[in-house]
Amino acid sequence: MRSERKTIRGAVSAFAILFSAVTLLSGSRLRAEEQNLPEDAQNITSRELYHGVTLTSFALSADSKYGLNKVSVVEFDPAQSDLYIDVTNMAEYSDTLKTVEKTVAEFNEKNGEGKTAIAAVNGDLWMVSYAHARVEGAGTTYGGYSDAVVTKVLTVPRGFNMYGGEIITSAHMSQETPFEGAFQSFGFTADNKPYLGQPAVTVNVKNVTQNTDAEKVDGINRLPAKNALVMYTDKGALSHYALDEAYEVVIDCAEDYVVRHGAAIKGTVTAICKEGDEDLPMQANRIILTARGSRPTSRIESFQVGDEIEITVSVKDLFGNDEAWQNEIVNAVGGHMVFANDGKYSSIGDSTTYPTTILAETNSGTVLFIQNDGRQADYSLGFRFSDYTRLAQEFDIKNGFILDGGGSSTLVALADNGYELVNRPSDKDENGNYGQPRSVVNSVILSYGTDRNAPEESETASAAPAETAGASAAGGSGLGWKIALIAGSVVCFIIAVLLAVRAGNKKYGKDK
Repeated sequence: MRSERKTIRGAVSAFAILFSAVTLLSGSRLRAEEQNLPEDAQNITSRELYHGVTLTSFALSADSKYGLNKVSVVEFDPAQSDLYIDVTNMAEYSDTLKTVEKTVAEFNEKNGEGKTAIAAVNGDLWMVSYAHARVEGAGTTYGGYSDAVVTKVLTVPRGFNMYGGEIITSAHMSQETPFEGAFQSFGFTADNKPYLGQPAVTVNVKNVTQNTDAEKVDGINRLPAKNALVMYTDKGALSHYALDEAYEVVIDCAEDYVVRHGAAIKGTVTAICKEGDEDLPMQANRIILTARGSRPTSRIESFQVGDEIEITVSVKDLFGNDEAWQNEIVNAVGGHMVFANDGKYSSIGDSTTYPTTILAETNSGTVLFIQNDGRQADYSLGFRFSDYTRLAQEFDIKNGFILDGGGSSTLVALADNGYELVNRPSDKDENGNYGQPRSVVNSVILSYGTDRNAPEESETASAAPAETAGASAAGGSGLGWKIALIAGSVVCFIIAVLLAVRAGNKKYGKDK
C-alpha cells in the first residue's frame, strides 16, 4: 500500500518537475526577448524575424529628451550557433556601391554556403569626390585642401574592413587630406564573437633579388595620395585612377594570395609604370605599388622587372586585443565616433541631429543593429551626437560606434513576402519623396545557416533542418516553442496518469 502511494506521489512529482522545467525554459525564452529601450519609447512594436532574432520599432515624441524620432532595433545573441555575420558588398572589387537591398539579394543568391539573410544595415563610410577623393580638374576644395588626388571618382571605404578572412582596406591614413582622425572597426570571429578595435596594419615589401631592406607601405587600397606609398590588391579597385605623376611597380603572383596577419605574399615584378606611361589595370593575383612624392617613390624606384618580391602583413590592435584581430576575426566593418568602449561612455559631439546606424554589443552579450531616421521634419529628426552617451546607458551598451549615417542609414529585414526596407531614408526619390535607398560601400548582414555545433550528417538528413530554418524565418518559430510547451506538458501529464493507473491496478489486483 505504502509503495503504491509512493508510486502515485512519484508520478505526480515527476509531472510537476517536468512541467516546471518546461515552464521555466519558456519563461527564460520570454525574458531573453525583453529589450532595454529608452524610457520615453512609444508605439512599440516587436516581431521575431527568426528564432532568437527580434526587430523592435518605436517612436520618440517631440517633447521627449531625444526629440521627435523613429527608431528600429535588431537584437540577437551572436553565440547562437546557426547565426552568421558577414561584412560584404558582394562585388568583385570593393569600390562598387550598391543598396543594402541589392547586396542582400546577391548575398542570398551567391554566398555559396547556404546562408539566408535575416537583416542587414549599411556599413562603413567612404571617401567621396566632394571631400578627400578630389578629382583632377573639378576644382574641389575641402577642409582647406584643393589639390587633386585622382583622375576619376574613386570609392574607398574609410576604415579597416575585412571580408571573409581577408583585409580589404586599412584605415584612413594621414596623407588622405584633411586627416579627420583615427577610425575604428567592429570585428567578428568565425563564431560571431564581437570585438571593437582599432586595428593598425603594417605592410613591408622586400626585394628578395636585390636583398635590400624591406620598405614600409602606408596603406592598403587607400587613395593614391601625395607623399604616400599605397599597396593595391585584387580585392580593391579595378583602377585606382592615380595622377600621371605616380610611380608604380606591378607585381604578379603565381597563385592566389590572401591579405591578412601573418601573410607572406611572393611575386615577381612584371612592369614599371613611370610618369607618362599608361597604367596597367588590376587583375587576379596582381599587386600594384603606387607612390606619389619623392620620398615614397625612392622606396621602390630601384625595383626592376624580374625582381622577386616578398610582402609581409601584420596587424596590431591599438585597443589591446591583438590575438583576436590577428588570428580570429574574419569579418570587420569600419566606423567612427566610439561612444562606448568596454562599458565606459564618452561624449562624442554637439547637438547636431543626424540619421544614424549604430553597431553595438550590450553588457548581456547581445548584438544590436540600431537605425534612426532623421532630417525629416514632422517625422524623425535624428539623434543628436550628444545623445549617444545617454542612449548607451538606456540600451545597456558595452561597446558601440557609428557606421555611415545621413542618407546612407538603412535597415532591411526579412518579411512575410521577402524583405522590407524597415526605415524611411532621408534621400528623396525623383518625385521629391523621402525614402529613396542610397547605394553604399558595404553592408553588415545577419543570416541563418547550418548549425555550427551540429554533428555532420548525410545530405538527405541535413535537408530537414534547412526546411525547419526556413519555416522559422517565415515567422513560425514563435509558434513553435509554444507548441513545444503544450506538447511537453501533455506528454508529462499522460505519463503521470499512466503511472497512477498502473499503481491503482496493482492495488486492486488487476495488473497481470
